[in-house]
Amino acid sequence: MKEARIYILLGKKLSNEATQDDLAELEQLLQDKHVEPYLVELLREVWQKKARIRESELDEKWERAAHRMVMESEISNVTAPLPSGKIFKLFSRRAAVAAAGLTGLMLLSVWLLQPAGKQQHAVAAVIETKDSVTVVPRGERKIIMLPDSTNVHLNSGSSLVYNKDFGNNNREVWLKGEGFFEVTKDAVHPFWVNTSRMTVKVLGTVFNVKAYDTREDIETTVVEGKVEVSLKEDAEKKVILLPNEKISLRNSSIPKEGAYALTVPLSYEVQAVKPDKKETTMPEEAVWVKEKLVFTQEPLEIVALKMERWYNVHIHFKNEKMKNLLMTGDFDNVSLSEAMHVLKIMVGFEYDINGNDVFIR
Repeated sequence: MKEARIYILLGKKLSNEATQDDLAELEQLLQDKHVEPYLVELLREVWQKKARIRESELDEKWERAAHRMVMESEISNVTAPLPSGKIFKLFSRRAAVAAAGLTGLMLLSVWLLQPAGKQQHAVAAVIETKDSVTVVPRGERKIIMLPDSTNVHLNSGSSLVYNKDFGNNNREVWLKGEGFFEVTKDAVHPFWVNTSRMTVKVLGTVFNVKAYDTREDIETTVVEGKVEVSLKEDAEKKVILLPNEKISLRNSSIPKEGAYALTVPLSYEVQAVKPDKKETTMPEEAVWVKEKLVFTQEPLEIVALKMERWYNVHIHFKNEKMKNLLMTGDFDNVSLSEAMHVLKIMVGFEYDINGNDVFIR
């Protein structure tokens, strides 16, 4: 029941309908029960995208979508019936989506991940199609096969969306997080990977895309074949990558109340990548598919972000200066306690593990 209440209160907060009591209750619930940050951000972005569409065109579709989301919700404790003719009279249509729970939220991600020119049709797609949405929780990795036999490895804290017509007229997916793609060749139908800040186009190749909504750089790394990368902040700019090359888009955003805002000019670089010392045909950027976590001259803050997703934990720094320490190393299928012991030896800090919380001091 707590999870259902969390999403209800989040919906009320984002639609500016939450009272002070609501906000206090939400804060307490979030402390008691962890909610994945990328799911909270996904809900926030749904609100932001929805505000751009004319409300008069969405009323009927939104009500049908809300009904359907509640019907399909996996939150078994939400049993209150819907009043006929109106949706959730207890709070507004915007806040209603929160009560639909995780299932409804992920249905709306189809809309969230649509390109700007297609957003007006996305709500109808939520209602009328069976678009595929795959979400990988923190602490897990998953392999899926697309209808064209393309294999996609999804890293922890990632999501992938593709529509029901995939493979017929187009091969297009929307990625949040990190994915390793082994694309089936098809010269007639290019394969597109859309992320928040870059789009990757291929005909058939093997490559890795990392696009988390964190301080980490957004990257595309080619293992086999070649890819064409377009930057959304400079649509005319297209970069061709060959094997063992990657493009790194510098993270030019900072978190602000859960959202991300551009703060510096577009900055990126193309560079050669090195194969992992134990996986001679696989660059370091992609060896996570081998259950290996690698970091080379990366700040401890970024290493901590990777570990949080990998082990499904929260890492807290008692000393903020430690976040800037540069680290090089790898964890090859080791436990959290083993990984923390290695970092302790490398850096010299002390730490405590309390459930899903790790405190570095």
